[in-house]
Amino acid sequence: MKITAKQNVWFNTMAEPQARRGKLPRRMPDRDGVEESVALAEFLDWVAMLDDLARRAGSGRDEDARQLALAKLRFLLRRVQHLREQMMQGGRGQARSGLERLVRLVEEWGQVLQELTGRQPVVVDDWPLPYRLYSRQAGELPSTAFAPRVAERRRRQRPGDNVLLPQEQEAAVLVLHGIRFVLALVGEGFGMAQHPLLLQVQARLAQLVPLLGPPGTAAM
Repeated sequence: MKITAKQNVWFNTMAEPQARRGKLPRRMPDRDGVEESVALAEFLDWVAMLDDLARRAGSGRDEDARQLALAKLRFLLRRVQHLREQMMQGGRGQARSGLERLVRLVEEWGQVLQELTGRQPVVVDDWPLPYRLYSRQAGELPSTAFAPRVAERRRRQRPGDNVLLPQEQEAAVLVLHGIRFVLALVGEGFGMAQHPLLLQVQARLAQLVPLLGPPGTAAM
């Protein structure tokens, strides 16, 4: 079975409730169980919101597509924060699994940055923008799935030189800070600076960070 981004966001979304037999004991659930339930509820709220934004963005309006991209960045920030919390609690034993999760998050972060800055990234999440926010070559035809007005918009020159809007840049930088915190935790805190996955993430960041643009110079 193909694991989609919705199933693979690291909020324990694939956990199945255990069958209940007889009368349940009158006791408070353990802390881990409560935290997992809260995380799952939060995840489902994010998915519902992103699904709704993706439907709106399907109309082809530039503003709707940018709202979707901004929401994806904020969702990524929450997931990086959640990963950081888990790794701080789990210690060195969580390093490899945490880095594997971080690799996935970095790829999703990179997809959003590329969508907003004129690249055509490999789609790794469940909410790709319905069209690219940049001018296309005149000879390129958009997918027939898009309405005529969307096709025309995709051919027009966009203002802003394909750079992030201020709030997009701010959200993307916060995600970057979270990613770097996890890298520092593993590299310096756990003494695993040469772990192959850590080096892989660092190399990918070196490719993606320039897409953020200089600080404070996002498109107005």
